[in-house]
Amino acid sequence: MDAPGVTAQQTLANAAGEYRGRQAAPALALVLGAGNVAAIAALDILHKLYAEGQVVIAKMNPVNAYVRPHFDYIFADFVERGWLRFVDGDAAEGSYLSRHQGVDATHVTGSDRTHDAIVWGCDENAEQRRRDDLPLLTKPFSSELGGVSPCIVAPGPWTGADFRFQAEHIVTSKMNNSGHNCIASQILVLPREWDGTERLLDEIRHVLSELPARVDYYPGAADRLTSVQAAHPTAEALADGCRLLVPDITDHNSLLVTDEVFGSALGVVRLPGTAPAGFLHHAVDFANETLPGTLGATLIVHPRTEKADTEAVRTAVADLCYGTVGVNCWSGVGFLIGFTPWGAYPAHTRQDIGSGIGFVHNAFMLEDIQKTVLRAPFTPALRGLVTGDPSLSLRPPYFVTHRNALKTVKHLTRFTAAPSLTKLPALVAAALRG
Repeated sequence: MDAPGVTAQQTLANAAGEYRGRQAAPALALVLGAGNVAAIAALDILHKLYAEGQVVIAKMNPVNAYVRPHFDYIFADFVERGWLRFVDGDAAEGSYLSRHQGVDATHVTGSDRTHDAIVWGCDENAEQRRRDDLPLLTKPFSSELGGVSPCIVAPGPWTGADFRFQAEHIVTSKMNNSGHNCIASQILVLPREWDGTERLLDEIRHVLSELPARVDYYPGAADRLTSVQAAHPTAEALADGCRLLVPDITDHNSLLVTDEVFGSALGVVRLPGTAPAGFLHHAVDFANETLPGTLGATLIVHPRTEKADTEAVRTAVADLCYGTVGVNCWSGVGFLIGFTPWGAYPAHTRQDIGSGIGFVHNAFMLEDIQKTVLRAPFTPALRGLVTGDPSLSLRPPYFVTHRNALKTVKHLTRFTAAPSLTKLPALVAAALRG
């Protein structure tokens, strides 16, 4: 979606300015890659090179040091031509590089604490600098910093199959990469009076319990999950205790509501509203005003509900102040597809950084962006023919419950690298066997 007051014609006219005659000043950009998803650094590097016309020095997070040889191989041509250099190190090296006189701009993916440490410092005067807006770093700075992402479920005429499918969808949005995602759904927002709420939670419990046990590998995850358990003694420990579900958070000052846990814990907040319009109004207000961060929000709504309450759904999508809004698809898909603008809702400042400033990926090089809106079918193939919401897939390959995901992704990678009609049958067959 364009920013208010910007027309589609203006967006097209302003897109890709550097490729249409607008002069850009030469610049060296520092990319500080996150430690959770290796693709983040690669995509940020490509954005700086192609969308912003800057050469890059990239520092890998120590957690991802093992992928450095692969990056050296993939980006060998860029390195050889002097457009890219990789360096290793921890926070000290990142801080040094960001302040180096040879670096013109910085992009960081991580937490708001990472941003604040670089911009305001870590000493006893850091908070005063922030209040006075006297940053240690005055160079152009963009960032993608996460937050507490909501998954909002509108009440509707769901069938038993709908509950199971959407439970898999919601668990995927939480458990992809064991919850170590800045866009992982952390708060599930449900209608308190809907007769489907408990049934959906039961299905979510089953899916969480059926998945193989996974390790919360990210540094500090064990301590954060322990803090969740201490704050919520009634939290349900599922799958041998490696996943936490807090099914009814009534205190909106709860740790799960106020802090990004970055681990395998899912909290549930129940809001009033017997009809979809009333519930969505409460849910959007809660997401915008209570949850920290504006990176992404997911809205799940039955097609018949949307048809009956079109204006309420349209208003909810428009009013959600998030950089990516997924309607019947996890907002993290906006990152996975790699070309839509990806970043926080454009309302933050360096003094109140929230989920960051600026968009990356953005393959069409659009300007004046407000948000990306993604849509997907509510139901998988075959059942979608009944609901009027057709799909090509029985179960999306990115679902954590997909039984053939690895083989599907391998076929997809081969097809993407060298497209050929002869490769499609194997790709489709692998996807359908999920």
